[in-house]
Amino acid sequence: MENLIVAVLSKKRPPAVAGYIVCCGLVLAVLGLEHLFPPALHRYLPFLPVVFFTSIFFGRPVGLFATLLSATFGDGVIGLVFHRRSPAADELLFLVLFVVVGAAIAVVIEALRSAVCKLLAAEAETSLLLDELAHRTRNDLMMIASVLGLQAMRQSDPHAREALESAVARVRVIAEAQERLRKSGKHGEVEVASYLRALGHGLAELLRDVRPIRVRVLATPMYVDAPVAVSIGLIANELVTNAFKYAFPDGQGGTVQITLESTGDGVALSVEDDGIGVAPSKKDGLGTRLVQLLASHLGGTVHGTPRERGHGVKVLLPIKPAATVLAAVATDG
Repeated sequence: MENLIVAVLSKKRPPAVAGYIVCCGLVLAVLGLEHLFPPALHRYLPFLPVVFFTSIFFGRPVGLFATLLSATFGDGVIGLVFHRRSPAADELLFLVLFVVVGAAIAVVIEALRSAVCKLLAAEAETSLLLDELAHRTRNDLMMIASVLGLQAMRQSDPHAREALESAVARVRVIAEAQERLRKSGKHGEVEVASYLRALGHGLAELLRDVRPIRVRVLATPMYVDAPVAVSIGLIANELVTNAFKYAFPDGQGGTVQITLESTGDGVALSVEDDGIGVAPSKKDGLGTRLVQLLASHLGGTVHGTPRERGHGVKVLLPIKPAATVLAAVATDG
């Protein structure tokens, strides 16, 4: 109902001539109905919907015209003038009340329409500014990633090169979130399944080199707040990067699968590989600690998942998606 009222008030009005014609027709129709079916209440009351309708669809001038026309015909004012009879006190009171109420309806609806149009214009301007801001932010982040990538290529120290490449991947995660935010049409929300598919494809191209490693994404399309989407993307980035780094040594191939699904308590993000697994004595690195930090920031937990071959990590996040769009979609990168 609210959307309907906003749509009517913001819609371009028909020509004023059409409004006056419709107004006259409605007043005559009410007079005809009152002649056939005498109203149980005062005769002016059936004319109030006419004033309301014409004010909404044709504007204040037509609404005021409907008020005066209804007041003139509604209670036999013309007959009083014709017979040169003064109206009784109660007739005059009802006439004045009807004119005041009708004029107030026309004026208030006009003010409401003006406010709605201003709000819609402000919303459109804000949407444009946010879109431009997201676009510029994404371009700035991609420029930073390019500079870091060039620095990584020039490094002879493998540890420094690895640190810079990790930084490039993290910056690209945030840049991709900005791009998804800009294209989503829902400012403040990101469709996280397509976001993860793009990240998975980008990580596969960036990390696998010539190794036959495939990144598979199985995700339920859903909208989440942009900061949450960035955190999910960073978690997936760290887990996939760890899988590429440790699960497939010596040029081995395999599959890394990213799974995102909605659960009764929130959202579950899993990253599994079919590589050599993780040694029990292996200490947590920076990527693992970052995953735990991001998960705890969202109130979530990180668990290792047992597999016959390879390694898996499941991150449970107690967040509620803004909307679930479609069934799960699987893609390979």
